Amino acid sequence: MALTVEELARRLNARLQGGEAARPLSAAASLADAGPNALAALLDPRYAQYLSKTKAGAVLLKDGAEHPPVPGGTACLYSADPEGALLQALAILHPELPEAPGVDAKAHVEPGVALGQGVYVGPFAVLRAGCRIGDGSRVYAGAYVGRGVVLGKNCRVHPQAVLYDGVELGNDVIVHAGTVVGADGFGYKFRGGQLVKVPQVGGVKVGDRVEIGANSAIDRGALSDTRVGEGSKIDNLVQVGHNVQLGRHVVLCGQAGVAGSAVIHDYALVGAQVGIADHLTVGMAAKLGAKAGLTRDAAAQEELFGYPADGRRGYWRQVAAMKRLPELLKRVKDLEAQLEALKGKAGKGGAAP
Repeated sequence: MALTVEELARRLNARLQGGEAARPLSAAASLADAGPNALAALLDPRYAQYLSKTKAGAVLLKDGAEHPPVPGGTACLYSADPEGALLQALAILHPELPEAPGVDAKAHVEPGVALGQGVYVGPFAVLRAGCRIGDGSRVYAGAYVGRGVVLGKNCRVHPQAVLYDGVELGNDVIVHAGTVVGADGFGYKFRGGQLVKVPQVGGVKVGDRVEIGANSAIDRGALSDTRVGEGSKIDNLVQVGHNVQLGRHVVLCGQAGVAGSAVIHDYALVGAQVGIADHLTVGMAAKLGAKAGLTRDAAAQEELFGYPADGRRGYWRQVAAMKRLPELLKRVKDLEAQLEALKGKAGKGGAAP
């Protein structure tokens, strides 16, 4: 969607200075890559070096903050919250492409499916008996929606995503391509010298405004439901085990793994490649640094790093000690050599100094 610089400034409640007010803007881009019809933003001082060389038609800047000079043809849009203004601008300049409501002739829809108003079902999508699709939701090509699945309003189930039987999604939920929600949890018991599968009879319940990245997996519960709270965001390639309870606005970054029956409270942040052992609790607003291995409960607002995960001070002491290991090993070898030399002298009847 194209707007003039002046129109966009008005919609963003930003103060316009310089540049060409009538210039059309049709996209957003970085300072380095933006062209004359694009909007850019300076959100991090580390990128200020690109400001004086940008070719952007307009730049969002922090009102009242100092910044390098801007090229003469570039308009400055000053905002008290340039990051928030950029988010608004992205939605304006890059709106979601519409889909005409309806069911594609190549989709497979079983009897007993309930479709709300304005629903889109793409080619080769499969909707099993008894599932309910809320108003405005979209099920894209090749997605599979199992029996009795419930989608709220304005959900997006992208290509090749799989929702097993009985999964429930709230409103405005996004499930990206290749993700599997509701597969059996990893449950086995040794009986008679072999692993016997424990039937997984729970479900998965996902709250409103949750987004689940591509190729992630959320397992169904063994007896009770696996739950993902309202507003939580799950990155690509994340594993959530059976019976896990995620609170509201939890963030799970890429390749994180959460073992069965763990509880993660509201606003917790789990970094990339973090591993959380089963039955542990992560407190409200706790932060787990990338690659941390959690083997104990994390308290509310606690920050943990490393494996096994430790507090910030303990972790950096470990890092500092690791850096000194080569020097310490050399000193130990030198001391061992001196000790051997002393032993040799003593064996020959020499007096130790």
